[in-house]
Amino acid sequence: EGELAEYRRFTARTEGRLAGYLEFLKARYRVSELPRAIVWAGRETATRLFSDLPVPAYTNEYRVVFCPVLAAWQDIYLRQLDGMEGCGALELYYRERLSENHVLQILGHELAHHSDHFPDEWDGERGGVWFEEGMAEYISRSYFLTGQEYAEALEQNRALVKLLGPRYGAGSLEDFGEGTYQEGYAGIFFAYWRSFLAVHRLVEEAAGARCR
Repeated sequence: EGELAEYRRFTARTEGRLAGYLEFLKARYRVSELPRAIVWAGRETATRLFSDLPVPAYTNEYRVVFCPVLAAWQDIYLRQLDGMEGCGALELYYRERLSENHVLQILGHELAHHSDHFPDEWDGERGGVWFEEGMAEYISRSYFLTGQEYAEALEQNRALVKLLGPRYGAGSLEDFGEGTYQEGYAGIFFAYWRSFLAVHRLVEEAAGARCR
């Protein structure tokens, strides 16, 4: 009952912002068909009952399953740092700088996957996963995070990619695929952060070209 009440409060606080985001996606990114429902779920339920993926946020053509609990995401992100030294600033960031904006951004990432600009991922094997994941991250961050929050997240992602690079290597971005989800939290987010940083650079270069 307490969990259900928490989800209801989250919905009441955020429904206006989510409605605005969905209109934004339809207008800017050709999101014409959305899942039939968003299923709010606890971390354990999302990762054991609905799926065996270790991250409690995913979508398909029928529904989005999502854990809206900030503390759960703080813990998940902190797991990236297991076994690493010299991560005090990163730990502080994840413990103290995340807000409900970041929770909405994660949900926004899942909803951005429904853009008609991306291949239909439910039809089987496809390439360019890194670009779609990086774009979903860029779109949702740009919408839900403040300018300062976006810059802080960018800085932390750069630091994490540098820290995790020796462990996971600098292979091709095209290696992002189903195998990524067997790598544990650090390996999973290493792939996501690399993809986001690549898209961020592409957008910056495109903006610079237009300015010139």
